[in-house]
Amino acid sequence: MWWAEFLVNRQSGLSLIELLIVVSIVGVLALVTVPFTQSWLYEAQLNDAKSQLSQAYTQAKALALRNPENVHGEHNTAACVNLLGSFIQVRQPSGTGCSGGVTWQGNWPIGVGLVRNNVNLTVVFINNRGAILINNQPSSNLEYILAKGNVSYEGMLY
Repeated sequence: MWWAEFLVNRQSGLSLIELLIVVSIVGVLALVTVPFTQSWLYEAQLNDAKSQLSQAYTQAKALALRNPENVHGEHNTAACVNLLGSFIQVRQPSGTGCSGGVTWQGNWPIGVGLVRNNVNLTVVFINNRGAILINNQPSSNLEYILAKGNVSYEGMLY
């Protein structure tokens, strides 16, 4: 019975070909799932940016209503939200710019853009009545888009 000797001497384990097939299948599955995980990561970063923007706007509106710089007129800036690299800051105004003292700061996700009318926003101005200034005109809201990669979110500040 030669076949009995064959069964007894047979070693268990995976052959090289079996191992290559398993590694190939795992590689293909990894390639298929990468785009999904990347969009999940971008969505998480956009949610973080939305939260940070909301907090910054709330802080800036409170600062503008307190009006510590005693700013007069509805067309003048009493507070501003400034995107600066990986930070989002609430600042007191300095002249016509947004370079006064920082009153609040948060982390802004790298690569997330804040866009209005196809233009990247880096500063949002707020007057002493808590209204957003768009081209020096008071507005009750600000429509914006947060974008990273092929993922975007449309929102509005009130």
